[in-house]
Amino acid sequence: MSSSDRRLMFRGQPVRFALLAGLLMVAGCGDDGPPGGAGSGNPTTEPVLFEDANRDLGVDFSHDAGRTGRYFMPEMVPPGVALFDFDRDGDLDLYLVNSGALDDRGQPAPDADVTNRLYRQNPDGQFEDVSAASGLADAGYGMGVAVGDINNDGYPDLYLGNFGPDRLFLNKRDGTFADITATAGIDNSSWTTSVALVDFDRDGWLDLYVTNYVDYRADTKCPDNSGRPDYCGPHVFNGQPDRLYRNLGVGSTGDDGSPGPRFADVSATAGISRQGGPGLGVVCADFDDDGWPDIYVANDHAANFLWINAGDGTFREEAFFRGGALSAQGRPQASMGIACGDIDGNGRIDLLLTHLEGENNALYLGIDDTGFRESSHQAGLAMPSLGFTGFGTQFLDLDNDGDLDLLVANGRVRRGTRKIESPPDESVPDFWKIYAERNHVFLNDGTGHFSQCENPNDPLLRRVEVSRGLATGDLDNDGDLDVVVGNTAGPVRVYRNQAAGNRHWLIVRAVLPDQGGRMALGARVKVTAGETTGLRLVQPASSYLSSSDPRVHFGLGDVDRVTSIEVDWPDGTREVFSGGDADRIVTVSKGTGQEPAQ
Repeated sequence: MSSSDRRLMFRGQPVRFALLAGLLMVAGCGDDGPPGGAGSGNPTTEPVLFEDANRDLGVDFSHDAGRTGRYFMPEMVPPGVALFDFDRDGDLDLYLVNSGALDDRGQPAPDADVTNRLYRQNPDGQFEDVSAASGLADAGYGMGVAVGDINNDGYPDLYLGNFGPDRLFLNKRDGTFADITATAGIDNSSWTTSVALVDFDRDGWLDLYVTNYVDYRADTKCPDNSGRPDYCGPHVFNGQPDRLYRNLGVGSTGDDGSPGPRFADVSATAGISRQGGPGLGVVCADFDDDGWPDIYVANDHAANFLWINAGDGTFREEAFFRGGALSAQGRPQASMGIACGDIDGNGRIDLLLTHLEGENNALYLGIDDTGFRESSHQAGLAMPSLGFTGFGTQFLDLDNDGDLDLLVANGRVRRGTRKIESPPDESVPDFWKIYAERNHVFLNDGTGHFSQCENPNDPLLRRVEVSRGLATGDLDNDGDLDVVVGNTAGPVRVYRNQAAGNRHWLIVRAVLPDQGGRMALGARVKVTAGETTGLRLVQPASSYLSSSDPRVHFGLGDVDRVTSIEVDWPDGTREVFSGGDADRIVTVSKGTGQEPAQ
């Protein structure tokens, strides 16, 4: 078979049947079936997609959900995880969010022994717990985490969303972080979930979008249909307005005269606080192709938000008019996590929203600059998700064949209404076993249609846990994407990719030299290799409560050279860079490329 016959096409061109069949056989993926149904192939002989890496890497963190049996709703929501290179040594480090106890009033009860953890990756690939010395061992009731460079010094900073007051930490560039929450003007004590950093006004400074959940009251009881105590859903509380903080830059000063960074709460003037919602997931991208970043929010048991950037500091909420607010049947759903990417190669951003058991996950295909079309059934993603509750999720090229596959981390939030098809992992405490579910992997055939992977020998697919946050990134810089999953009341799982084989790849670091060399969050990167072109977003904030590798990854299949790299920068300008050999990490710097040909 020639290389042209074996090629998977990005732009919706036909996928050669022989290669597709081979990929499904290698991955252990079959045709869509009923929820929990097995795929085709022999699961005892098919190679696994992932291998456990915790022991090899030295990561031994386990999330503390506090005392059980009182059914306080915040226990069910976390934890998030983050992958970022905090010391700029070229490899990814790991930040893991913890929670701990709630008192009898359902309020956080900080415990110095229950803190978030920072693991630094050493040159030998081992991870070292440096939490105590780093200043990031926060003891608040942690939920989500976001990462980005807020002062343009080239080093990533960290925002921690809590049930309780949030925290903002500035990277001091010496391996430590300083809590600058108060001096920076951050004052959000609502129940925060996911957070995203985005330069919404295109002034060169990263701003903060903080997603808030509900006005939780611990004295509210929510028994199930049999009268047994269970966790409340968001519909019994009022959804809260989100917060938008504008970065005033390091030249600003606080009341004490100290230098910035400083933030101003512009939620009201921007229009963000006009509507409240039970927000869980958030992602920022230019959905209407006007050069200004927009903000999409996944709301739990309510219509989703799509805040369209007017370019003058204000936003309009247009999710309903753009087809991204409701299910295909016109109903609001329990949206949790968001996967974001171009799955069908048409150059438009698509969204996958994870949902509650009994609601299938929703795929909103980007059609044009006017909006989306719900297409989960056509893509083969509806039925497999119907019996599960999804949280963290990510589009990624798992097998380096050139198209985006899908991961979903699952775990119930209410007592099971169906039999669990396999027993919970031994790590799951007895109380949490009724909420445990297995995770999902779906492979893309190159046209935006997915097949579910089923292999009981694969650790990511085999384990039945209460999974929440999910982040992806190339931990060992070998050209494929690895996975970190955060579990409620259980150990974090680090899964090393085994699916990419010998296919070629490219990883792109898009940076802004005039802004301290920071990562160009919000940029769109297109890579052309041979006759194919792939699109990726520089946007680590997606999934659920988590932050992924800000570098963008492209699988290239059999193509070993890149023709060109095109970047739409966050300020609206565009540049083209030369390609070169595949199988490497390349840095593209704004201002060093060429203007695209007209």
